[in-house]
Amino acid sequence: MIERHFQFNGFEWSGWTIFSVCAVVAALVSIVMLFRYERRLVSSSIGNILITLRIAALILILLTFLEPVLTWSFNVNKTGRLIVAVDVSDSMNTQDRHASELEKLRLARALKMIGNEQVDIRLDRWEAAYAADQEPPWVDVEETANPEKRAELAASRKANLEAIFTDIDQLTRKEIAQKLLLNPANPILDKLQERGQVDVVLFAGDAVTTEKTILEKSLSEVPDQVHMELSNLSQALKNTGSSDETGEAPIAGYILLTDGRDNSKLNPVTMAKQLGQMKVPIYPVVVGTDHQPKDISIADLDYPQTAFKDDRPLLKARIGTNGYDGQEISVILKQGEQELAVKRFTSSGVSKLLEFELDSGKLGRQEFTLETEVLPGETRDDNNNKNFAINIVDDKSHVLLVEETARWEYRFLHHALERDKRIALEQVLFEQPYMGLLPQPFFPNQLKINVPVANPNAEPGTKAHPFAEQDLIIIGDVSPAHLEEENWKHIQTFVGDQGGTLVLLAGKKYMPLEHRSPTLNELLPLKTPKAIDWNQANFKVPPDERGMRLRLTPEGEAEPLLQFDANAEINRDIWQDLPGHLWFLQGELKPGANVLAYGVSPFNAPPNEKTDGVIIHRQYGSGQVIWIGIDSTWRWRFRVGDRYHHRFWGQLARWAAKNKASAGNEFVKFSLSKTDIDAGEITTASARWTQEYREQFPDVKSTVSIIKASEPDKVVASLELLNQKNQPLLQEANLPALPEGEYQLKLQTTPPIAGAKEITTPLFVHSVKTIELGNLTSNPQLLTEMAESSGGKLLTPQTINELMELLPSLKQETTKQDEISVWDHWFFLILIMGILTVEWAIRKLNGLP
Repeated sequence: MIERHFQFNGFEWSGWTIFSVCAVVAALVSIVMLFRYERRLVSSSIGNILITLRIAALILILLTFLEPVLTWSFNVNKTGRLIVAVDVSDSMNTQDRHASELEKLRLARALKMIGNEQVDIRLDRWEAAYAADQEPPWVDVEETANPEKRAELAASRKANLEAIFTDIDQLTRKEIAQKLLLNPANPILDKLQERGQVDVVLFAGDAVTTEKTILEKSLSEVPDQVHMELSNLSQALKNTGSSDETGEAPIAGYILLTDGRDNSKLNPVTMAKQLGQMKVPIYPVVVGTDHQPKDISIADLDYPQTAFKDDRPLLKARIGTNGYDGQEISVILKQGEQELAVKRFTSSGVSKLLEFELDSGKLGRQEFTLETEVLPGETRDDNNNKNFAINIVDDKSHVLLVEETARWEYRFLHHALERDKRIALEQVLFEQPYMGLLPQPFFPNQLKINVPVANPNAEPGTKAHPFAEQDLIIIGDVSPAHLEEENWKHIQTFVGDQGGTLVLLAGKKYMPLEHRSPTLNELLPLKTPKAIDWNQANFKVPPDERGMRLRLTPEGEAEPLLQFDANAEINRDIWQDLPGHLWFLQGELKPGANVLAYGVSPFNAPPNEKTDGVIIHRQYGSGQVIWIGIDSTWRWRFRVGDRYHHRFWGQLARWAAKNKASAGNEFVKFSLSKTDIDAGEITTASARWTQEYREQFPDVKSTVSIIKASEPDKVVASLELLNQKNQPLLQEANLPALPEGEYQLKLQTTPPIAGAKEITTPLFVHSVKTIELGNLTSNPQLLTEMAESSGGKLLTPQTINELMELLPSLKQETTKQDEISVWDHWFFLILIMGILTVEWAIRKLNGLP
């Protein structure tokens, strides 16, 4: 149905409208007076024609001021599409032989392997018996009274059901998903296609669209880009296939057939909430049992990718031991064929965390293997070993800690950094007790600005800089009197040109509210800071429950410096359980800054990541700035000592040293987000330019060539680094998926940097065996949260038929509106000019002026 109507966009009682109306009224009065005068000079018919033309022109001019627009609205029918995503990750190859008899019976009924209208009531009674942990009533009372026949019939039915259970045991989760969609007795996929367009997607670590014919074949082999060794539910929710932006059908809903395992560092619930806001529901169909299988597995490994020589790097391994209670488990650490350590423990049915101290005496890349023995009856034997590697370097992290007074934050931070043997700590404490008995205060009380440190590795003629040897500068609550604009200029050079890392710690007295330095304002990743006080001292709340807690953003969960455990869920829980903070500085995020952790109000106010950022990262030139908007990280020591407080600051110091040591020269720093990755894992190549170079060469292009170490003359792939929005000095690109091996990445620029040496950095890619197989149970809790967040519902194989009632209508009717602006249309202008021309001609023909 089409509806048309006029509307006047300029019909508002503004000053301009009132002026226009007054001008038209004045013109109308003038026309009437002119008409009376001309009646004495021309005939009445000519006078009437002239006044009619003049009033018509005046009306058209008035309409022009009112801006008339012809609008019409009409309904458009558009058919949406469904995304049917099938999980093909390695965990979906599991055979759930350990599932309960109740689960197997329900699955057999869902797959139409048993049951019909005549026996469904009997099968319902069998399910009820299994649910009550009882023997099913194999024969109904009314069937026969003969004991022999009842026994024979019961044995036959029991044997038949056990045979069906045996067939169920041979099915993998992936095959179950196929049968649910394609079973001729209940072809769910065909029924969905009758409703509208259906796109079939295969996903694991990544997602690809496919055809129904591919789904009908065996899914044991899938495209390499899917990365079966990983599992990322967020990939299934991406807008794969056609896009609404191209004029094709919009997505109306997602149907996921999956076991719910997700070992990515992304939170699929966040994307589910976004889809819920767009009215796009998710209907997960959970495949697999949530009963723990009988299996020994290496679930997680936590180890530093880079360690210092003669340091004591620790490997933390979480070993899954389901179904082997009371048995002794042996875990062996190897380097090549040499056994370095063996640890044994008695299984208690839950995972066990073991620690191994790694040898760091040899420089370079050191490869290790952790393995467990394969015990009889294991569900899988391909998750009992894992390879990993660390890079041993001979260096220390050089840290400068600057504070005004020895406040609580300084005291604990000073002790944590001073005890770390791999940190070379320098300190400046401006205000400290000094009785004059010693020649100088215990701690230095001034910056070495006037005593620049020469860099022995610098090029001849290079100007020395006072912070040249530092990797990290931590500035606390320092007053403006001790850090003047000249000092901030030196710090700016340290960050922007030398690739250093600056940490700014908020303070109640000075930092940054009392500073007026333009350079500090430029370095800060936030603006308009203001203090927020969560002091709940008057509340009867234990100390560990007071204050504002921190939550990691997806960007924060991916940063090594914020990882307290290799398992993303455990790490998330650790951060949520850390003691809260009673005060912080809130501010507005600057362009290019990323929130790594934000604060959650103790009064359950809705969080806002853009203004509640507590730990904020911002790339500045070739370096980086970290803002920590609290003055109480020392509270993380409550009842756990150094476990998290020291680890955070130690990881931050090593992270800063790694950033400054990136390959490059005085104009550009070239680095990878991770130099050791698993096959299918994403790593990002980055080139960070200095401000001066980008101003001189604003159109510089950077290309990365990927070369296999064993074939140095052959370029495996090349890619161009792209300029980043809001970060004009940064160019980035994600590397393509690479097979296992050692690579060299070479940065090439256009135009080339005159006289610069070749810029390369290594990359190691190794196979993944156990990241996907560390936990083989299904995860209906995660799938339920995703479904509820999006407005959908969690389904099981036996309730999959509810899809037809739950799915929204794929035929969507939308109202569109179109309009033509009349007042500035060419015809309107010609009409006015035509009337005025005719009026002028009549006047001249009749001798009027």
